[in-house]
Amino acid sequence: MIDTHTHLDSPRLAADIDAVMERAGDAGVTHCFLPNVDEESLPRMQALQAKFPDQIRLMLGLHPCDVKGDWMAILDRYEAMWKKDPTQFIAVGEIGLDLYWDKDSLDEQLAALHRQLDWAITYDKPFSMHVRDAWEPMMDVLRQRACPELKGVLHCFTASTEIAKECIELGLTIGVGGVTTFKNAQVIAVLQNIGLDHVVLETDSPYLAPTPHRGKRNESAYLKLVATHIADNLNMTLEEVDAITTANARRIFQP
Repeated sequence: MIDTHTHLDSPRLAADIDAVMERAGDAGVTHCFLPNVDEESLPRMQALQAKFPDQIRLMLGLHPCDVKGDWMAILDRYEAMWKKDPTQFIAVGEIGLDLYWDKDSLDEQLAALHRQLDWAITYDKPFSMHVRDAWEPMMDVLRQRACPELKGVLHCFTASTEIAKECIELGLTIGVGGVTTFKNAQVIAVLQNIGLDHVVLETDSPYLAPTPHRGKRNESAYLKLVATHIADNLNMTLEEVDAITTANARRIFQP
């Protein structure tokens, strides 16, 4: 299995990161893809990749919640890194729109998003997209920017079946994790309608731990709980879910 979105560099995981990685391997998780969120997370991610080079792959991007006063200068520095060596990153991420925390910065978030989508096309990389309370403006962006060269994952997908189907028609992929196991979440209903041909698995650890660990620290080993829950609800085997979603992840991210 591949955890396509996990913040293993989080300080919440630092004290026992060796054990966290060992448990992930024991659970069958062979690769972990780390999204960048800001300039503080990047050196932590790079240190982890140096320590676990076979398992960890890195993304580079600016999270929408971190599009603040100096965001243009940060993107200038990131763009220089892309130009210098695009092979060091497997995706542009974590990028996106978030109107949950700040509804007044939409214009800046949109400008940052469009610039980073340009990188995805220029360097032939997928994106990892964060969307919270912003599906309407996000779908406007995705429709506007749709082209064969633009590919990526709608991370932590919690929208409707209709939006999922449109994203798939645009050539994009749905990322699902611990929220899938929550009692009142509608993610399973969406998966029952769209199948797994355009779906990848993720944990978003240390956040959004699946049942029965909800509310506690999440980690990549719990990806197996997500896959098992999907298998049980889609009348599939764990091996089938693993095979399909892993193949999708490899096709998109080419790790």
